[in-house]
Amino acid sequence: MSEDIRLPELTISTLSKKSTITVVAGKARALELKNPDFVRADIGEVTAPGLFPPGYREYLKQASEDVLKEGRIGYTVPDGDPGLRKLIFKHSIPDELRSLILEQVKDAREKMQNFVAVTHGGAGALGNAVTCFFDGPKKLVVVNQRTWQNHNLIVDMHGGMLWPVPLINEKGEVADPDTILKLCRPVKNQISSILYTEINNPDGAAITEPAEQAKLEAIIRALDVPLIHDVAYHEMSFDGKKVVQFSPDIIRKMVVCGTYSKTIQIPGERLGYLASADERVVRYVYFYNRSHSGCPSVTPQRALAAHLAKFDTAPGEIAAYRKALMSDLEARRNVLVSKLREELGWKMSAPKGAIYAAVPVPSDIVKQFKDIDNLSVELVDKGGVSTVSGTDFEFRVRKTATGYECVTPPASDPEMNYLRFCFGFTPLDRVALAVSNMKKFIQARG
Repeated sequence: MSEDIRLPELTISTLSKKSTITVVAGKARALELKNPDFVRADIGEVTAPGLFPPGYREYLKQASEDVLKEGRIGYTVPDGDPGLRKLIFKHSIPDELRSLILEQVKDAREKMQNFVAVTHGGAGALGNAVTCFFDGPKKLVVVNQRTWQNHNLIVDMHGGMLWPVPLINEKGEVADPDTILKLCRPVKNQISSILYTEINNPDGAAITEPAEQAKLEAIIRALDVPLIHDVAYHEMSFDGKKVVQFSPDIIRKMVVCGTYSKTIQIPGERLGYLASADERVVRYVYFYNRSHSGCPSVTPQRALAAHLAKFDTAPGEIAAYRKALMSDLEARRNVLVSKLREELGWKMSAPKGAIYAAVPVPSDIVKQFKDIDNLSVELVDKGGVSTVSGTDFEFRVRKTATGYECVTPPASDPEMNYLRFCFGFTPLDRVALAVSNMKKFIQARG
């Protein structure tokens, strides 16, 4: 292939980014077609229960017919259908944000759509949010050092950089505020925002204790920058516990980025939203979407509106669906944790929510494969299970001759020795099968 085009170093750097999830997913797609006992635990399996919430499937068909009848199969409103935005405001955004807006903004009930914009999935919302606050040299985004890989990619692709800190561990314990602020002090004037995930990917960490929430809020106040709140797994907590809500002063400077991929199990529809009490931040989405990813098509927007309308017309059906879905997710989590302990003797903290677990792998086992990346790839090739190694979710800051850079530790680093296992889209019996496959794989290696 011709390479006559001269690419900038920044572009070449992006193209060379290391990602085991790309390798694993590519192999898994081919192997799952050949082997019925192959389990997709990297992103889950589309056969999982819970796909399509009440009303969505039926209205998806009707919406398609309506779109064809009306001839509207082209452009959509850049920031989403106004009717859908009202429904998102009423039924999707965090309760504390909705309450604050209704209490403090004049005529808020008449202009609910002004506080919400539809985005191309959660990633589209995050792209909007981070760039909204970039200002000259202020392009650093503070984030937990264990986080979703796309947080790094989104910030990096928009010309910013993550500033990862050990903010919260898998048990939902927040670090000492003074420790975090000390780590941020050298670049405080370059920090544009703090990005925090309500329930963390990859380990399901969540703050369910007020004392831990108080520490997080102390850090946010001291940094004095907007909070970008990633709520991809909103209200998906387990064991009867709820995530602690933010205080009003934090909410006023908060931008919420949500998605329906996990909360109502429609990942392929790419439906997300951005919400804020500041109408200017929401209006920014109009221009960002026009110049970037656009907005989801008319059809899924209408299907989502039909589902959200059921909160008013059939609340019992919605409540039953939600209860069944969360019960099923919690059961899958419990099976994963118990089977790993029983069959492999591996101990792990049970995720507090969401759809993923960070499965710690004993160091002596990792050494048999040289490092965690090789173990992950061999598990796909020979073990009948696809998971993602810890290197895809760990970020650190490294000082350079000219400043700082965000890097991923080497795969041989003991802190990388875990596998992210997706139980959220993986049926109960397949979760158990995955652990059985892993046991056979490890025993054969030993």
